[in-house]
Amino acid sequence: MARPTCNICGSSVFGDTYGEKDSAFLRQNVRCEGCGSLERHRLIFEVLRLRGLLSGNRRILHLAPEECLATLFRSRFGSRYLGADIDPGQFPFAVARLDLCRDLPTLAPASFDIVLHNHVLEHVACDYRAVAAGLHRLVKPGGLHIFSIPFLEGGFREALDEHTGTERTARFGQSDHMRIFSPGDLAATLGSVLPLPADYDATRLVPAERLLAINVPEAAWRGFNNNAVFLIERQGDGRALEAPTPAVQPASPVPRPPRPDGVLFVSANGIGQGHLTRQLAVARRLKHRPSAFLTMSYSAAIVRDLGFPVHFVPHHGLTGEEPAAWNDRLAAEIGLLLEAYHATTLVYDVNFVFDGVIKALGEHSGVQAVWIRRGMWPAHHAGYIGAGAHFPIVIEPGDYAGECDGGPTVADRAKTRLVPPILLIDPSERMERAAARQALGLPQEATVILLDLSRSANPDLMRLHARLLDDLLARPDLHVVELQSPLTGSAAPRHPARHHRVTLHPAYAASLAWDAAIVRASYNTFHETIAGGIPTLFVPDESPDMDRQVDRARWAQAHGAALLHRVEDGETQRAATLDRLLRPDIRAGLTAACAAIAGADGGWRNGAETLARMLEGSFDEGGAE
Repeated sequence: MARPTCNICGSSVFGDTYGEKDSAFLRQNVRCEGCGSLERHRLIFEVLRLRGLLSGNRRILHLAPEECLATLFRSRFGSRYLGADIDPGQFPFAVARLDLCRDLPTLAPASFDIVLHNHVLEHVACDYRAVAAGLHRLVKPGGLHIFSIPFLEGGFREALDEHTGTERTARFGQSDHMRIFSPGDLAATLGSVLPLPADYDATRLVPAERLLAINVPEAAWRGFNNNAVFLIERQGDGRALEAPTPAVQPASPVPRPPRPDGVLFVSANGIGQGHLTRQLAVARRLKHRPSAFLTMSYSAAIVRDLGFPVHFVPHHGLTGEEPAAWNDRLAAEIGLLLEAYHATTLVYDVNFVFDGVIKALGEHSGVQAVWIRRGMWPAHHAGYIGAGAHFPIVIEPGDYAGECDGGPTVADRAKTRLVPPILLIDPSERMERAAARQALGLPQEATVILLDLSRSANPDLMRLHARLLDDLLARPDLHVVELQSPLTGSAAPRHPARHHRVTLHPAYAASLAWDAAIVRASYNTFHETIAGGIPTLFVPDESPDMDRQVDRARWAQAHGAALLHRVEDGETQRAATLDRLLRPDIRAGLTAACAAIAGADGGWRNGAETLARMLEGSFDEGGAE
């Protein structure tokens, strides 16, 4: 049997719960080490996923918001998500202040599609029944009130007066509890104000095999327990509000301006950022059309950080779904987003076109379908070309090394519209060298090398990255900058003064801070370094399913614009290539060759600007200015 995996973050490492040593609620091997989720959080996520409630134009109230769920909701619902707590300062993200004993009347009834709170009602220092009923009133008819509460045997008990922490732990299981619920009298306590079920069985919500797969232990499946999740649908009262008869004829309503046609960007990527970054390059240059994103990239937060709504849909390899069911859900989510954002154009940027995307396009025939399809495909991806039949418009971003492209897209090029290379940031938008170094805490006069190979799924590259780091730090005159993903957390530097690990996006904005770079030859990085004149040693990722990075790197080396080192090259060759990269005269020559390439056709032009104008004008006319 496969190891249980967190369905929120994908981690398969679990630890014991945090808490007071005398707490009655300590448990082993249930807290996800990746995102901190507990059994109840994974169960809630799974139910919402299975019911298709993790997308759309929903409004969410999340009390005492757990970061594992809050991060997900913020990325999917944006400003329609409200996290709230009586003590917002304890959270590492934005949370509104809400005192449940005093502030509920300030919130409009029936104003949220989902009201969610876990282990909150035992803490309120007032009538818990009034709070529970007040929260239920906030749910729209047809919406869900989702919550969990702690249980101990021995009957319901409560004390709002002063008790010591030790007394509360003894009576209620934890030192900050005002009360504890009990399975035997739940109907007479919380059930007196909420329509609670007579019993509980988690397998009615999620199949048993899936509960095991996401590490919800069988002990939490049946009977009222600390991780039982209540999902109560708010029923309408059946009465319509009668409109009062106006005393005078009402004025004509002011006409609302027409809603602009939006653009929905759809991408995959997993641990990478390439497709997503290319789409962001276009979205940030749209002047008149709003953008929204659906992505499978774990780096979805970079979209939110740039101010766009983003909805994360994990690939079925992560969720454990059957591919057919996952594709049906993907189609449904795309359909909801097209409607929610009034999107009349779908822009796709992945080599492989998922069946769910094809199904969504078939169900929304009026949507303009655009495929951004860069070249340099490996030969065995030739079978993917046929998916172009579903995209009347295929855009191919230019590639400086395009003359070396022998992949399957070349024969299909007559059907594409070519644009210049697409970059998120123009070279002219970068910070000046001194400002960039100051922002990153780098010394102004040192020689600084960027080393960025480890953010890859290729283990050979990661091992080579480690060897290169040793080589560079062995040279006492060098400072090394490593880019690290926010998904992997931070690690201690290998040298206290000369090794700098930074989380930075877009890193290209600060690229004038380094004197040279050692990077992969992926599409975005390759064109950033050439257009930006950065002296570079390319180490191509030659994994079978990657684009032909080695051909780009060879082309750059042949044109004197970069150095090349392959994973298979030996230690002596690696040392010699590093020596060349560190020579000022060699770096100057590389920069000059890059300038000749980038300026060979009259100066830098960004294909993202070209495509943005097409999206806001006409593809037949090449876009409008």
